[in-house]
Amino acid sequence: MSKVTLIDYGAGNLLNVQRAFEHLGAQVEIATTPEQVLAADRLVFPGVGAFPQAMAELQARNLVEAIREAAPQKPFMGICLGMQMMFEQSEEFVLTPGLGLLPGQVKPLPHFSMTGEEMTIPHMGWAKIRPQGVSWQNTLLAGVAEENAFYFVHSYYAETTEPQDQLAVFDFGGHAITAAVQRDNLVGCQFHPEKSGAGGLRLIEAFLQI
Repeated sequence: MSKVTLIDYGAGNLLNVQRAFEHLGAQVEIATTPEQVLAADRLVFPGVGAFPQAMAELQARNLVEAIREAAPQKPFMGICLGMQMMFEQSEEFVLTPGLGLLPGQVKPLPHFSMTGEEMTIPHMGWAKIRPQGVSWQNTLLAGVAEENAFYFVHSYYAETTEPQDQLAVFDFGGHAITAAVQRDNLVGCQFHPEKSGAGGLRLIEAFLQI
């Protein structure tokens, strides 16, 4: 049985993520201390809320350095804000340093489409993801069908410095917005796999097999 540790910084409801992993037979533990993070077999970081507040909560619990130490050494998945916090910094409200696991910056979603129409923000709902110059073979998304849909809720997105880190994008008014990232054992999803039906469960299952 795969063991998965969810990082809990006191700001998010982990229950849906926990249920999705348990549905696939994983043994789920909740980490609230640095020691639990460092001892984990594989780490999942679901994030909700605002980037500055979430980083402050991690700092208050002494979890930042533990995540930075543990993440490169084991399978690590960031979900939604958890994916954004994998990057170097965010422009949400004030410029805030992130975990720095991947090079890049978190920016507001474009307020206007490529043809000048006003976009609805936050972006909420289902969207199709597609490769962006990177093959999905041997990645977390290898089993994702060409016709797919994943569930998103966000107002900011991650702009990757290294193009090869951007595993998938979705169309937002003609803009190609980061949907998923992967570098070695580090993976991140802007969408919520735990709310994305069978497709999301297949992705979680792929993470359990890394």
